[in-house]
Amino acid sequence: MISKGKYPNSRYLIILGLVIIFIISACSPPTGQGTTTPGAATGQDENGFDIQIQPGTCPPEGTFYNLFVNHRAIMDLDLGDGETFYMKWENLPQVVFPVEVGPLGIFTNENYNYPIKISYQGTATHPNDADCPVQTFEGIWEMQAEISGLCLEGIVYMEIKEVWIKSDLHSDCDDPIGGSPESVSAPELELEFDLSEDFPQDRITIPEGGVFHATYHYTLLPLGEDELPLAPLIKD
Repeated sequence: MISKGKYPNSRYLIILGLVIIFIISACSPPTGQGTTTPGAATGQDENGFDIQIQPGTCPPEGTFYNLFVNHRAIMDLDLGDGETFYMKWENLPQVVFPVEVGPLGIFTNENYNYPIKISYQGTATHPNDADCPVQTFEGIWEMQAEISGLCLEGIVYMEIKEVWIKSDLHSDCDDPIGGSPESVSAPELELEFDLSEDFPQDRITIPEGGVFHATYHYTLLPLGEDELPLAPLIKD
């Protein structure tokens, strides 16, 4: 149990919670899940012309993809003596990381490393704090991702490292708490995408049962396809 003498203002216990979320998520192994609907995929080359990718083959250099992102993470802490901390993180709708195919089937976002936005909402209770017995949190964080991959026989093996670039925590009780620079927002992932599927996808799931659970879901879709979904398709 944490000594109240060491932390006279219990609101600062939320910093401990934010440290825990990075530690727990970084220690969790990825679990892949994808669709099983083979068929020729369609994309565009660097000149904007449609190309078809047959099962078992890789796209040519200059092909562009959108890596649709769907993240949802929840932390629920009981710190004792009525102190609680609950926070939910979700990406804003239709956020993507652009990815380009380079020489020899290499996938990268080196030239298109744009940030995406992640919303957070939460509450904390402090029964011994007369100034702030109930603390609410709400705001937007930003993250970037370092993406690299390789296509072999129609399968893209991709590594993703997500990093917070803006993660100040705003509440109705305190000044913003600054986030740690370059804090990892999710495990460093090793994912696989079968390009013969209609919706190549993979994800990592940290199951419920502990203080933190989350799903980090990715769908890799070729840029320029006529019937792109408005949001990533997620399996139940």
